[in-house]
Amino acid sequence: MIRSSAPTRIDLAGGTLDIWPLHLFFGNPPTLNAAINLYATVELKPRRDKRIVVFSKDLNLRAEFSSLSAIPERHPLNLILKTVKFYAPKKGLELTTDCQAPPGSGIGGSSALNIALHGALNAYSEGPSGLSRTRKNRLIEIARNIETQIISVPAGWQDYFPAMFGGALSVKPGLSGVGLKRIPLDLKEMTRQFVLCYTGKPRQSGINNWEVTKRTVDGDKKTLGHLEKIQQAARDMERVLFRKTTQGMAPVFAREWKARKALAPGISTPEMDGLIRSAMRKGAQAAKVCGAGGGGCVAFIVNKDRKNQVEEELRTQGGQVLDFRFVQRGLRVQRF
Repeated sequence: MIRSSAPTRIDLAGGTLDIWPLHLFFGNPPTLNAAINLYATVELKPRRDKRIVVFSKDLNLRAEFSSLSAIPERHPLNLILKTVKFYAPKKGLELTTDCQAPPGSGIGGSSALNIALHGALNAYSEGPSGLSRTRKNRLIEIARNIETQIISVPAGWQDYFPAMFGGALSVKPGLSGVGLKRIPLDLKEMTRQFVLCYTGKPRQSGINNWEVTKRTVDGDKKTLGHLEKIQQAARDMERVLFRKTTQGMAPVFAREWKARKALAPGISTPEMDGLIRSAMRKGAQAAKVCGAGGGGCVAFIVNKDRKNQVEEELRTQGGQVLDFRFVQRGLRVQRF
């Protein structure tokens, strides 16, 4: 059996600008994020026949096909099935998938599952050799392209890198590829200063991202102005983080959210706005919706001495506080 797991992430600044071609319009700014210990996992068991069996625990969906050729073009488990078809295993297999991130939480659950899935299937197809940096980057490209096929709108780069590499990262799409820098932060200290709250409503990331992309390509001045502020916040956040301290994060975090919220009316919801107001009254320093918004999770930067009070207030207001910590580990593939 092969067991693969990959972390989700909290995005800190620069999201949306990781989508091609948006980053090209703003001088290729970084996207800053950090991996968290809410994992997507895949277990793969080889079969002696050609049957393909898939069970998604978090979605409570099961599918079984007599062979690869019997897999339909459309299916509720399309992300998994299209990835299996890409690897085209000669023998059958059984896949069990799970994700600790709530559905539509905006913390990169589908991308983490995608990377975990590629880790397992690559190990099944290629054997026990480890993944080189070049191979990891190649798998990220394939994963992104498959996910774009599934959601039918452009997908960004950022979610795949924390899932693959872990830690706090600066992801930098450029003219000839996507670069990566590790940010040397104390992740234990950083965990003490963050709260993650799920609103209970999945986000609509594809809709928001596509609206923003289209308006940018069309030259909409308001959208370009908001994205200019986001790219500047991302560059400022990168400078703050590479000082190896979390001091100075909160003002940039808040500034990025203000610009992001103005991009589209659906990015924030009344429930999210209410949670943010309540948390700020209890001592939160800054807040930002995770991912493209429209629902999902809100991340808060707090004074570590006020973290418990903020969490208690969010629960009182109906939010689901997620227990998490920032982690250095990325994709992990094990054989049993």
